[in-house]
Amino acid sequence: MTDNADALPAFRIGLNSKRKRAIDLLVDPPGSQMEPLTIWTRQFATDEDRDALLEGMDEGRIDPIFLGRLTMTFGGAALDDLADGLTAAARARRLEEEKAEAQRAREHLVVDLYTREGKHGRHLLELQRMSCNKADWKVAYDRAIERDRLCDWLRWQKSRFLEFLDHAAQHGDEALARLLVDEMFATERRVKKEGRGAGGSRPLRMWRGD
Repeated sequence: MTDNADALPAFRIGLNSKRKRAIDLLVDPPGSQMEPLTIWTRQFATDEDRDALLEGMDEGRIDPIFLGRLTMTFGGAALDDLADGLTAAARARRLEEEKAEAQRAREHLVVDLYTREGKHGRHLLELQRMSCNKADWKVAYDRAIERDRLCDWLRWQKSRFLEFLDHAAQHGDEALARLLVDEMFATERRVKKEGRGAGGSRPLRMWRGD
């Protein structure tokens, strides 16, 4: 049987019941019926700072036994320094995550137009958000000249690309394709009437928008 005198103290972290955003480092003296003793307390400025230490323990990166021995040997200041380092690192990670999320949000609002060659000899015209790795909308043609005819008009509508994607999301890709072709035809008729059309199968190929 193990002598209780030789047992090691048990250390654990607990939330302070009286102070908001504070945690305690507790020790259970071996072989004792005494209440756990608080050997270190830390008040954090934010829930996120406090949780950085708690999450480190939950993920196994921080050992309460190590914290306890550190505090018993060097005093609470050593654990304060460790907590400061953990919260600073967590703040830096949160800042980077916030920056990345803001960048993704900005890229979500940037839409570009692409002409690509698809499978089986198909010719694609696509609208794609910068935040995505695939097209948000596309239309395929058997002949490149058909695609390029629409592209001659569509490339000058960049300010409306988000509007077009919203239309496709609400009504479907085919509905957007019909809308774009109808507007293209209307523009071709108008430009031709004004004497600015290039003629042929791509009447807007020399057009530079309105």
